[in-house]
Order: sequence, then structure tokens, then C-alpha cells
Amino acid sequence: MKRLDPRLALLAAVLLLPLAAQAQSFRTYVASYGNDGNVGCTVSAPCRLLPAALSAVLDGGEVWILDSANYNSGTVNIMKSVSILAVPGQVASIVAVAGNPAFNIATANVKVALRNLVIPNNANNPGTYGILMSAGSLLSIEDCLFANLPMHGVYVHDTTARVQIKNTVMRNIDGYAVRAENGPNVVISNSQFLTSAGIVAAGIAAPTTTTVSVSDSNISNGSEGVFAYTTVAGALAQIFATRNTFHGTYSPLDSETNGTGMAAIYAGNNMIDGSHYGWQVVGTGSSIVTYGNNQFSGNFVNAGSMTLNSLQ
Repeated sequence: MKRLDPRLALLAAVLLLPLAAQAQSFRTYVASYGNDGNVGCTVSAPCRLLPAALSAVLDGGEVWILDSANYNSGTVNIMKSVSILAVPGQVASIVAVAGNPAFNIATANVKVALRNLVIPNNANNPGTYGILMSAGSLLSIEDCLFANLPMHGVYVHDTTARVQIKNTVMRNIDGYAVRAENGPNVVISNSQFLTSAGIVAAGIAAPTTTTVSVSDSNISNGSEGVFAYTTVAGALAQIFATRNTFHGTYSPLDSETNGTGMAAIYAGNNMIDGSHYGWQVVGTGSSIVTYGNNQFSGNFVNAGSMTLNSLQ
């Protein structure tokens, strides 16, 4: 019996690949004048909404948003590694709508980057979170605006994903601007958190370590500044706060446990003023470590004691 040439077998396998897979491109496009029926979502024939462009892009590819408009009608589920970026100068809106988040990331190992996006709430049909992430390895957010959301701006939970937030504004968030819970590692820099509940590292499952680093940022006029807390033994929640301004927040530095787990804030070179508490330490296993160079001014009261650690 004559054997099939392996090269012919490989060619046959390629020809049998689904047409949709063959049509995927490294870069796809959406625009206000686009149409989701456009095959491939090319720059000359862009699609209209993000889900169509995500279907057409290769894993690890890019989706470019070409002009100002809203680019979703429901939750945008991201199930592959991708960068989504709007052309500078455009207002690309992805709204939280109908009791759901604007973005949902729940696929293992994906790496997602978002740049120059506006993520608001739909006032007529409210949503929940800006970004909800429960799986994945990396989320990068840069030059984005989150506004008027009824729940958290970014909620990352029960995953060891790394999250990077840079040059981003979150304002009028009814929940926490950023909530990291049960495992993620979050790095925040050069950002503003205005009239929101602040930034939290939470340990409510064990064994987990949740870490947040916040630097060179402004946190103003909300209920919390940075808040580390645990509720179960074996959980660690820790926040490193450096060179930030906390103004008019009810509790700028807040470390709490219910007597189990460990919660810690490490604070250096921050300005804390015009708040109710300067700092708050509550419960066995909670602590705030200061390096002696924080500035406290015009705060009403403090709760608990901070631990002084000299600069090296």
C-alpha cells in the first residue's frame, strides 16, 4: 500500500482549517463608520464593535480603535491575549451596561493591555464594574479614564495575575477604584483616584497573598485611601504606598483584620491632609509601618499605633 507523502498530509490539514481561523489577523480595526459584517475588520473595512474585532484578531494581536464612539453593546469578554488601544486624540468608550461589567477577563494565561480608553457607566441601563478579572496572567491599563461606575472600577480576584495601572484617572466610583482580592499583584503609578472608595488589598481566602503598590498618585475625597484587610487565618494583604497625596479621605491609611490573617501597609514619603483619620490600625495582625518621612496635617484623629522603621 502506497504511503501518503507527509508534505501532502500537512497541506491537507492546513486546507481543512476553519476559514475563520485562517482569516484572523495580527491587527484588526473598529470605527464609528464600520460594519461588523466586514470580513477581517481591516483598516480599509473596519468593524463596528469590539467583539467582532476580537473574533478576527489573532491571539497576541492588537485591536485599534480609529475614532470617537462607543464600541460595545454589552460586556466585552476577552478570551485571548490582546492589546486594545484607541488612536490618541479619540474618545473610545466601552460602557458598563445592563447589570454587567464593561470588560470581563476569565480565561487562564491571557495577557491583556488596554490603552487610551474611556470606561463609564450607562446611566439609562446601569452596569457594574469597569473591569472584572478572575483569571489571566497580566492586565495592563494605561492612559484610561473610569467614571461614574456603581461598583468597583477594576476588580481582580482569586487569581495570581499581575496588574499594572499607569497614568489613569478613576472618578466618581461608588465601589473601590481598585479592589485586589485573594492573590493578585497590582502596581499603580502616576494615577488619580477622585471621589471614590480608594484602593483595597483584601484577603478573604487562604492561603493567599495579595499585594498592591501605589506610587506618585493622588487619592482624594473618598471614603478610603489605601485599605488592607483580611478576614481569615493564612491570608496576607499588603500595600506599599510611596510618594502619594491623600486629601479629604475619611481613612487614608487603613489596616484591619478581624483577628485573623495579616494586613500591613508600608508608607513612605506621603502627604496625608484634611482627613478624618490620619491612620487607622484595627485588629490583631494588622499594622502600618512608617519610614518617618510621611507628612500629616489637618487630620481629625488617629486610631491605633504605627510602627516606625528607619530609612536604610
